Amino acid sequence: MTDGMAEATFSIDRGGGIVRITLERPPLNILDLPTLRSLNRVLEECDVESVRVLVLRSGIEKGFSAGVDVRDHRTERVAEMLDEVRINARRLLRYGPVTIAAIHGLTLGGGLELAMLCDLVLCAEDAVIATPEIGLAAFAPIAAAWFPELCGWRRTMELLMGLQMDADSARQAGLVTRVVHGEALDGETTQLAEELAGRSAVALHAIKSVMRSGRDERVLARLDECIRIYHERVAFSRDASEGIAAFLEKRAPTWSHR
Repeated sequence: MTDGMAEATFSIDRGGGIVRITLERPPLNILDLPTLRSLNRVLEECDVESVRVLVLRSGIEKGFSAGVDVRDHRTERVAEMLDEVRINARRLLRYGPVTIAAIHGLTLGGGLELAMLCDLVLCAEDAVIATPEIGLAAFAPIAAAWFPELCGWRRTMELLMGLQMDADSARQAGLVTRVVHGEALDGETTQLAEELAGRSAVALHAIKSVMRSGRDERVLARLDECIRIYHERVAFSRDASEGIAAFLEKRAPTWSHR
């Protein structure tokens, strides 16, 4: 979660039934509105029968993604931002191909939510995960709706309150599939993607259907409720405006006494 600096860039590699999408927006792969829209378009284009596995990874050294641009939390942009977030969640929860996220370093806020929506998550030892939106007097709606399915209510509350987890804690909580040495992340991700791409497409699609049976509707209903509460209680509050201003001005916020 930061203010972003560079233009959004994706590197897309296709072959052997695998699509690899590499986020390349230095310095921290900030997910601003153009980036979210581009990502959602790319995901839609890749949800076809010829693709068995989709990999999301980062091409920058500092981490997977530091989350959604703080400026897009402002009142004039927040509705559009939440719409794109909802589209992203619906798409990945209902995605046809198997999805793999490879995360390392800073994996925060909307970047963490994006990775956790994938079927499998490979995690480097240096990963630091958190949803720091509470520092803006906000919360991460996908995390609130989806993470209880992954790691339970207690762990989700920890994350929503802004506490960080390291890679081993994330694995023990059930948020990531496997923790690997940092230098092995790309190789192990490629090996896993190629192994899965060699499986029966019929079986892969059936497994995904079984695993998400009833889950999608439950999670998406919770997400709609989270977004409604975000709109009604957070987006236009004094504290939200103060949190964003304080972040951009690099000062401590002064919260209301409510």
